[in-house]
Amino acid sequence: MKKFFTFAAVLTVAALLAFVLWPKNQPVTAFSLPDLKGKTVSNADLQGKVTLINFWYPSCPGCVSEMPKLMKTAQDYQGKDFQIIAISLPYDPIESVVNYAEDRKLPFTVMYDADGKTGKAFGVKVAPTSFFVNKKGELLKTFVGEPDFAQLYQEIDRELAQ
Repeated sequence: MKKFFTFAAVLTVAALLAFVLWPKNQPVTAFSLPDLKGKTVSNADLQGKVTLINFWYPSCPGCVSEMPKLMKTAQDYQGKDFQIIAISLPYDPIESVVNYAEDRKLPFTVMYDADGKTGKAFGVKVAPTSFFVNKKGELLKTFVGEPDFAQLYQEIDRELAQ
C-alpha cells in the first residue's frame, strides 16, 4: 500500500510539473511562399501581428461562401496589428486564383501553394481551414470549415489587446 501512495504522489507531482512547464502555444508550422505579386511571405511576417492563415481554393463552395466574411474581417481590422494570409491549395490553376483575387479585390495577402507542401505541413485535410496565430507566431486555434465570425472577432480583439 505504501508503494501505491508513493507512486501516486510521484505521478501527481510529475503531472503538475508537466502542466506548468508544458508550453501553452506551439509555434505555427514553418512556411515560405511567394504571394501573387512575387513577394516571399514566411513565419517572419507573423511577428507582431495577430494573423489568420486561411487555406482555400476558388472552386471550393465553402471557401467561396466564407470569402466575403474574410474580406469584411480584413476591412474591419484595417490599420490594426491584424492580417489575413490566404493560401490557395493547388486544386485550381494559379490563373484561377489570380483572377479570383483580382476580380474580388481581396484586401489581404494571397499565396498559391503550387506543390501542396505547405497545406500538407499544416495538416490541412479539407478547405476551408484556418489557423489563428498570436503576435508571437504561436498557434492559438484551428478552424476546420467556416469559423463563427462573432467569436473570431472576440478572439482577435482579445489578442490585439495583449
